[in-house]
Amino acid sequence: MKKVAWVLILYMIPFGIFAQGPISFGPKVGWNSTKLTTDYTQYVNDLKSGFQGGFFLGIYVKRFYIQPEAYFSLKRGALHSSIDLLNPASNLNFQQSVSLSSVNVPIVLGYKLLDLKVARLRVWCGPVASFLLNKEFSLSVNGLNQSNTLTRADFKDPVWSAQIGAGLDLLMLTFDVGYEFGLNNFLSIRSINDFGLRNTIYCSIGWRLF
Repeated sequence: MKKVAWVLILYMIPFGIFAQGPISFGPKVGWNSTKLTTDYTQYVNDLKSGFQGGFFLGIYVKRFYIQPEAYFSLKRGALHSSIDLLNPASNLNFQQSVSLSSVNVPIVLGYKLLDLKVARLRVWCGPVASFLLNKEFSLSVNGLNQSNTLTRADFKDPVWSAQIGAGLDLLMLTFDVGYEFGLNNFLSIRSINDFGLRNTIYCSIGWRLF
């Protein structure tokens, strides 16, 4: 098994050197963890896992680069709260969850902190536009559904966010860890537009075809 691993590594080195050129392209997949957030302090946030996958195109000029991407993303979030009023019969229990499928189009600007023949260490940041494909949204108060009147028109499209992160290119593989924060809320309804999908942490792995 060790011999096979060493053969594979030696086989990948020349392709990895070739992949460190001024232009790179390839697929990438990843995992994300998202919170549904609000400014109301009585709510409890639950982290929900999602995934993403698509393609990237990197254009390098010396130590700087620009990298547009396009990938499918599934984000989930949940909130719950119990508000105790003076009259126990009037206590309110809120449950809210959201699952959004979208095509995300980030354009990140980066800088290579380390630039070797077979490895790069990068930092980057940039804006992201998310175009809605499908949505699942629920809101209940004391067990009664309050979200059955929502339509696609009540969701903003696109939703804007920003990303920051760091990455490592090793031979033909590329690894990224990033943080995404929303710049606007995903709902346009005034009564509940204080809720947003923000604070997304994600990691991904890609394959540099060239």
